[in-house]
Parts: sequence; C-alpha cells; structure tokens
Amino acid sequence: MSRQPRVYVVAGGEVTEEELMVIQVEPGFVITADAGAQALLRMGMKPDLAVGDFDTTGRGFVGELARLEVSTEALPAEKAVTDLHFALIKAIERRPDEVRILGALGGQRYDHMLANIALLEWLAEQGVRGVLLHRTNRIRLLVGPGRLSLPRQGFQYVSLIPLSKEVRGVRTVGLKYPLHGETLHRIESRGISNEWSDAEAMVAIQTGKLLVVESREGLVP
Repeated sequence: MSRQPRVYVVAGGEVTEEELMVIQVEPGFVITADAGAQALLRMGMKPDLAVGDFDTTGRGFVGELARLEVSTEALPAEKAVTDLHFALIKAIERRPDEVRILGALGGQRYDHMLANIALLEWLAEQGVRGVLLHRTNRIRLLVGPGRLSLPRQGFQYVSLIPLSKEVRGVRTVGLKYPLHGETLHRIESRGISNEWSDAEAMVAIQTGKLLVVESREGLVP
C-alpha cells in the first residue's frame, strides 16, 4: 500500500461545504465514515474509501456508492469500535504523517463528540498526528516533551486543557497570558481562553498530555 502523507477522515456529524473545501485546497487520501460520504457527494466529490455500518444513510446507500465506483467496507451494526474509529484504523494503514478529521464535533450526540476527541490520543499512540477540524474550532493533542506552533489563522482564542492529571513545564510564547514552565492540572481551568499577542504563538510542554483548542466565535471570516 502506497504511503499517503495526509489523510482526511470525514465523520457522519455536522460538516459544512466551507469545511470540506480544505480537501480541495490541500488534497489527500479521503476516507468517510457512514454519512460522511453523503456530505462529500453533495459537493460533487467522492471519497477514496467509505466505511461504516451505514445505519444513518440506509444500507441501500452502499449500492449507490458502488455505482459511483467508490470502494466500501460495510460494517455490522454491533461492533467494538465506532465507525469513525474504524475509519482511523484504515487511515493509519496509509502510513500518514497527519490525519485531519472533519464532521466529528457538534451535533446532538455529546457522547460521540467526547469519544472523538479521545481518539486523538489513540492516534498519538500510533505515532500519527491528529487534528479535529470544525468551522469554529481546531483541536490537537500535544504529548510531552513536545511543542506546537500556533499561527493565528483567524482564530480568536486558544485554550490549553490537560488530558492527563497534570501537564508539567508548560511554556508559551506569543500569547497574551504567558506561561513560563508552570504545571496545569486537569481539575482546574487556568488554561482557558488565552489570546494571541503575535501573529504566531507557540506552546511547549515537558510531560503530560495537553489538548490545544483554537476557537473563534461565529463563522469563518
């Protein structure tokens, strides 16, 4: 199987045409989970692979994908992983540097949203960078020791949320409220709603696992 440096996974949650445009701007191998394929088709795009139990779309949708010559893997309704998790398993088979996930935030199922955020940690354990993309949010996981560059790119706020019990040696540059090697604790809210002071910021940690959430209020400008 050929290596794909960038893989997109489009989940079955809320996703806009504006969000999906990133696939056209920066192309990569595209995998959809369940209803994610419908969102692509509405834009005149086709996934390279469609997976899922297709309980949202109806099993007849698999036939439509076949007519469009889209490779599919239909899953049973009763399974040990979600459709998105299975799509990520297929994504890492492409040996990517990064997996960009769309359609995994928002909607009515908060249980799915929380599980989807946790999948960033699963990706990190596979040695793959993961990013959750949304029209008003970008979520990444930083594992220590490590650092992330944060170009502003239209975002207003950046929040640092410990995923582990504590994150040590947190250092930031280019943010309004800097940190100089402090420890952030999961049960506290100190890292919420920081702001850029420069066009590009940086966050670095020594130990722990840190969710880095960039956000803006309203739609993409």
